[in-house]
Amino acid sequence: MKIRKTAKLHIATAMILSGAFLFAGCGTNASKDAAPDAVEEETSNNENLVTENDIKEENQNKDIISGNDAADNQKTSTENINIYNDVLAQYSDMIENDFYANLRDSDTYESSFGEDIGLEIRTHKQDIYYTFYDVDGNGTMELIIAGGENAVSNPTFSPWNYDLYGYDGTNVVHIFPEMEFGYRTNFSIYDNGVIEVFYSNSAAESGVDFYKIGTDGFTPELIDSFTAVGHLEGDKPVFTYSQNGNEITEEEYNASIRGYELALTALDWIQIQ
Repeated sequence: MKIRKTAKLHIATAMILSGAFLFAGCGTNASKDAAPDAVEEETSNNENLVTENDIKEENQNKDIISGNDAADNQKTSTENINIYNDVLAQYSDMIENDFYANLRDSDTYESSFGEDIGLEIRTHKQDIYYTFYDVDGNGTMELIIAGGENAVSNPTFSPWNYDLYGYDGTNVVHIFPEMEFGYRTNFSIYDNGVIEVFYSNSAAESGVDFYKIGTDGFTPELIDSFTAVGHLEGDKPVFTYSQNGNEITEEEYNASIRGYELALTALDWIQIQ
């Protein structure tokens, strides 16, 4: 009987141990199953952190590049204006010396003016103004010189243009070197990059030419030309209108010219002291 009890005890013990091992085995497998989830979560967090850092770094780089571009643009804008310092100095010297009025009867009168100053602006003392405007949109400002007796604060201020300067890459040049702007010949600039030159040879003959600055940035190119020539038939003046040498009606003449005259945003005129 003792032998049987011992056998039963061994059997019971074996069964208990088997159950314990089985339970332990199940516990081990459960831990192994849980571990990949934790690793995956940690990996995902690390990836998110890397992505956030990459985005921050990319934004910082963009800010740096944007800042550099702004600085470069400001530098370029200043350089584009500074190229005209010598011309503006010539006008400033003329004004400071009262248009050299005290030398008018001397042999040195004409040579007293700067070489870049036109003839008609010298004829009488007046306020002189300047402004910058990129007429052809190539990134280089043109310099406009104007005169007028009215103060800039006048809301209807519209000075009389006397000269237009550009830059050929080496020197400042007159955009229209063969023209003297003033009373009978003058120019206007419009928003479409068009320069209108209007002239009057007499009460019976006038004309309007339209130009754009060429790809070299300083040579004017004629794009359209209009003339109006009058004569008397009895006591009545009669005008003949033409476009590029071809006769047109007065209505066509006026409408064609208006088509080019797109108003320019008000320019910021500065008086030369």
